[in-house]
Amino acid sequence: MPRLTCVALAVLAVAVLSVPVAGAEEAPQKGLKQVVVTATCPNDGHGPLSVTVNPWTVVVLQDDPTRWILNTNHPSTNSIKIAAKETSDWLYPDRELSGDGEVTFENMKGNMKRGDAFYYNITLFCGDDKVVIDPRVRVGP
Repeated sequence: MPRLTCVALAVLAVAVLSVPVAGAEEAPQKGLKQVVVTATCPNDGHGPLSVTVNPWTVVVLQDDPTRWILNTNHPSTNSIKIAAKETSDWLYPDRELSGDGEVTFENMKGNMKRGDAFYYNITLFCGDDKVVIDPRVRVGP
């Protein structure tokens, strides 16, 4: 009986150790990072705009390009602009890009350090209403 108890405890210990910790951050993988910006504009193109940004803080590794993709329900909300804040350094040579549906920053500057944070704005329109959102990019492993 004691031998069975030891085996059961060993199996339980392995099972507990292999369960991911809630809230633990996984190490990012090297390569293209994507940020999805979902914008829901009222049918008439006027009024409150509902926006989500996922992930809010994108974690990049050295030389990773980053693409912002606009997912929208309304033709007046098809343009997206990503711009570094004036008071923030920026990790890509271009400080501002805009486009229809998506924009991609490439050719990251060298010597980025783990934990460096970069602040930027996402600008969208819903009809004549301008919306500015300000998430961030963080260099990590």
